Amino acid sequence: MTTVQAWIAYAGILGLAIVLAGVVVRGRYRTWCFLALFLAATLVSSVTMMAWPGRFYTKGFWQGKETALNFIRFAMALELAYRTFRAFPGALATARWALLFVLAVTFTVVVAWGGGADYRSFLGAVQPRVLNGSIWLFTPIAAIILWYRIPVDHFHKSVLLSYVPFLLIFTVCMNVLGSVGPAGWDRAWSVRYLNQLAYVGLMIYWGRAAWRRVEEPARPPARRTDLGEAVSA
Repeated sequence: MTTVQAWIAYAGILGLAIVLAGVVVRGRYRTWCFLALFLAATLVSSVTMMAWPGRFYTKGFWQGKETALNFIRFAMALELAYRTFRAFPGALATARWALLFVLAVTFTVVVAWGGGADYRSFLGAVQPRVLNGSIWLFTPIAAIILWYRIPVDHFHKSVLLSYVPFLLIFTVCMNVLGSVGPAGWDRAWSVRYLNQLAYVGLMIYWGRAAWRRVEEPARPPARRTDLGEAVSA
């Protein structure tokens, strides 16, 4: 890792810590538990990798970390779908079948690939397939929200609409890095910077959304009765 990459990584960790703090302080973890878990797991693993690179900045640790985050990411999508559509039976039924289909296809694609479990195979084949599944898991949720015109929490909407584009960039970067292999990473320096900068941008956007105050529902103005007493409309 170059000095510039290290400083970008520090900026990403700082941004992640700010997002997690906002989620906790504003109480948003109560409405999206697996997102809070995802942020905490990402922060802990990132700090350990940067603080003790000799022990944790390794291919094996990164592969294990990404595998765990993949499971949490899928749980994030399922929890979001349930919390968003549970009061709307029609939308919930549509979402249930769409998400089950995506999960089945993703599992089939990963299992049918049949490659090895080494780091290069994980980076170039398994991880991009799982990320594609994550993209297709979040995309139907956004589509169903628009189709049924479901009211959505502002923070949930901000995360959903920004995370899908980031996952697209992340997937492209993983595909490129997997195709060139570790030996060619020096030639693909622009791809690595793109991935890091996209992540920092995502954390800045999430940070603003996480710390935004919860807006109270608008109340109608008070009206006066014949006796001159102010009452709520």
